[in-house]
Amino acid sequence: MFRKRSTKSDLQTEYTCSIRFLDDSEPIQLSFKKDTIGQWLFDRVCEKLNLVEKDYFGLRFVDSEKQRHWLDPLKTVYKQMKGVNPMVLCFRVKFYPEDPMKLHEEITRYYLFLQLRRDLHHGRLLCSPSDAIVMAADIIQSEVGDYEPEEHPPGYIAEFKMLPKQTPKMEEQMHEIHKTMKGQVPADAEADFLKKAAAMETYGVDPHQVKDQRGDQLYLGVTYQGIMTFRGSRRTQLFKWNQIRRIAYEGKMFIVHVNISEDEDTPPKKRKKEKKQQPIGYKCSTVAACKYLWRCAVEQQLFFTLSTSLNAPKIRSGGSLLSRGSKFRFSGRCQMEAYSASENIKRSEPNFPRTNSLPSVVRKHHSHDPNESKTSTLNMSVMSEPLPEARRPYNEPEVNLKQGQEAAIDVPQLNSTILDEGPTKIAPIAVPEEVMIQDKAKNVSSTPIIKINGSVPMNTSGLDTSADISYNPNQTREDDDDDEDEAKPNLDEQIQKLEEHYEKVMIEQNSTSSPATTTTTPNVKPVVKAPPKSKCAACVKVTAKLFFYSLMFAILLLAVTFFICFYTKYQHPLLTEARKQLVFLEPVKHTIDKTIDAVVKKFK
Repeated sequence: MFRKRSTKSDLQTEYTCSIRFLDDSEPIQLSFKKDTIGQWLFDRVCEKLNLVEKDYFGLRFVDSEKQRHWLDPLKTVYKQMKGVNPMVLCFRVKFYPEDPMKLHEEITRYYLFLQLRRDLHHGRLLCSPSDAIVMAADIIQSEVGDYEPEEHPPGYIAEFKMLPKQTPKMEEQMHEIHKTMKGQVPADAEADFLKKAAAMETYGVDPHQVKDQRGDQLYLGVTYQGIMTFRGSRRTQLFKWNQIRRIAYEGKMFIVHVNISEDEDTPPKKRKKEKKQQPIGYKCSTVAACKYLWRCAVEQQLFFTLSTSLNAPKIRSGGSLLSRGSKFRFSGRCQMEAYSASENIKRSEPNFPRTNSLPSVVRKHHSHDPNESKTSTLNMSVMSEPLPEARRPYNEPEVNLKQGQEAAIDVPQLNSTILDEGPTKIAPIAVPEEVMIQDKAKNVSSTPIIKINGSVPMNTSGLDTSADISYNPNQTREDDDDDEDEAKPNLDEQIQKLEEHYEKVMIEQNSTSSPATTTTTPNVKPVVKAPPKSKCAACVKVTAKLFFYSLMFAILLLAVTFFICFYTKYQHPLLTEARKQLVFLEPVKHTIDKTIDAVVKKFK
């Protein structure tokens, strides 16, 4: 009743977001309105990529609290990304298929190959050193083609960063294996890579940091097999989907209800009394992280276990006396439907460019596309075509495609048409670093920043750079091609920080030189930082909730007291005295009695 109604001008306001891709090519910019849903935005991205088998992919972003989220296709983009600045979404693999070779088109397998290559580089895909070297050789064969001594000088493999702990000795072994792959086209090298990756235990694992009942830290992953846990460098538990009866969360606690097999030695009488389900709980760092883990687990379970998405149930969890909880509704197709839809694809194999991560290294072409360029990116002819009018539902505007450039440079628009004019709000775009900046950064000795499932811990001094390859998903190095970079401060925030720093320096100088004058100087004021808005908003919400629940409890207490005094025959000195004092409520009692009699007669 008190909600502010959206005016026509608000609905016509346009917002701009940036989309990053798996090959780290130039991001594109898409415009959307306030009522644009996530499915529309995802369809536009898939059209730009010429991708048909899109059920395995999704768009992911990081909110202001540094928590990851998958873009919900059924909700509006504006509501989900409200408060996110800059608006950056990353195109990533959401569901890793059980058998990658069942993907019908080569372009779909190529995008899965790019995602698994990132997983291998950031330590999410655990494998032995020998397997890692062979998979790295597959990457090099796909990148540069056959080995030629004239075109590939010594040390060319060192330019490729494929493993989290890559050593010169391993690079020599990759070089020897690369020599033996002569004649293998990129598609074959990528297929070998996918087959090896799919056989790993950590295939498709996006690690979530949790704690068990003893408080020990471990990592939890959700894949096509089920829910698994990792401790150190080994997998400790695997709960398959057919063993899991229910997935829920309460606050920071993620709970999995697992079927426990009964002991054959126990008598049948006792076997019936034994519990068939056992709840197993894991504690997350925050409530938001627990909710994100719950949504990921439920969505993965439904995608890989349902026979048809028409029977997808609505799931609710996290509810208590003081909160409504969260509900989840599965959208899209399940894996069985995706497989059957892939078999019905009738178009010819599309030509697509493979992006070279190092343009200076020559690629020997074996692609089926003779017109493929060495340094072509996904932002060329495939992405610059305007959308047909018939393929723009919901009366949405045509996509504004922009090249990712510096914020100070005017960005040219390509074939941008707006159906209904209105004020435009453009979010600042996160600009990726150039290759020259990366080369300079290699010569500077600095401690790498470490990511833990979207959040950044402070202490990174214990990073091991030895040659051992162990499963350390918390030691994922953050660079300019990582998944979701932290939002960079805008110009106003930078200026404000500089002013605060300057004032602090002035205060320190005055205090060291003349302490007496610092207390009487009227111009120099100490910097008092206001509390963050998010904490204030959270305090207001908690206070409002407490007031509401206190009011409801008081009303309920009065109703129970009224019922006991006027509708029961309990005899007690306190009740007798209360009945005498509440004689003035007798008319209310008669009114309630008449209303009840009238309702009963109506039903009779």
